[in-house]
Amino acid sequence: MSSHLGALVRNEISKAMRRKLPYFGVFVTGLLSWLIYLAADQFSDAASANAWGYVGFSMQLVFTDIGLIFILVFSAMLLAEETGIGTIRSALAGPVLRWEFYLAKAAVSLLYMLVLSIAALLFSMALASIHYHFGAVTDAYGVVYNQEKMMRIYLLAFALSWIPLTALAMFGLLMSTLIRSPGAAVAVSISAIYLMDFTKHLVGLDPYIFTKYIGYSWLVVQQAAQGVDFQWQPEVWRMLGFSGGCAIFFFATGLFLFNKQDLNG
Repeated sequence: MSSHLGALVRNEISKAMRRKLPYFGVFVTGLLSWLIYLAADQFSDAASANAWGYVGFSMQLVFTDIGLIFILVFSAMLLAEETGIGTIRSALAGPVLRWEFYLAKAAVSLLYMLVLSIAALLFSMALASIHYHFGAVTDAYGVVYNQEKMMRIYLLAFALSWIPLTALAMFGLLMSTLIRSPGAAVAVSISAIYLMDFTKHLVGLDPYIFTKYIGYSWLVVQQAAQGVDFQWQPEVWRMLGFSGGCAIFFFATGLFLFNKQDLNG
């Protein structure tokens, strides 16, 4: 990492820590996790099977709406705020390359996504531990999946969940590049995601939209928690291909457009 890029990333982190939105996102994530805990028994058998099932269910619900929105809003405001009020010109007046500036924005967007994801996981685990146990999954015939097996599934699901969330963060950053008003960038980002979710079934594009896979890995955890047979393949390869491809496409497109933009207007 170049000295300029490292300084830019530290500066972006410092600016993010001075804003209220990131903290509010963590607070709302915790609040939603608590509400899910109170109503989990009414929603899903997997949620009440054991701690593994509860965490999978909670993480899936958190990032279906609230977590998704906060990641989008945070990312969509990163560039739009600065281009909208013109501070980006002074930021780029020094010996800073545009790709370094954009990469720093992308890095802090991904960092917030990770922070929100880890916070949601910790909230879910803490609440799960009140009534459940992270032990072996059993049925009437004995142990189906031992604790070590469940832990491997759990950690793999957590890591895989970052792939579609990365695509989501890069989509928000792309919108922030295209639209110079932060309010408009946020509105367009959220509207576009929900429009895709609403129409993907109608036009047969469901397997090709990355948002489909945001809760996929946690569904596998819920299946394992119930002691039923589960399969990662071939769906996991579709998730990696489409979500990873979308993340790269959104990032590359945003970087290309940012490098070509006239920021003096």
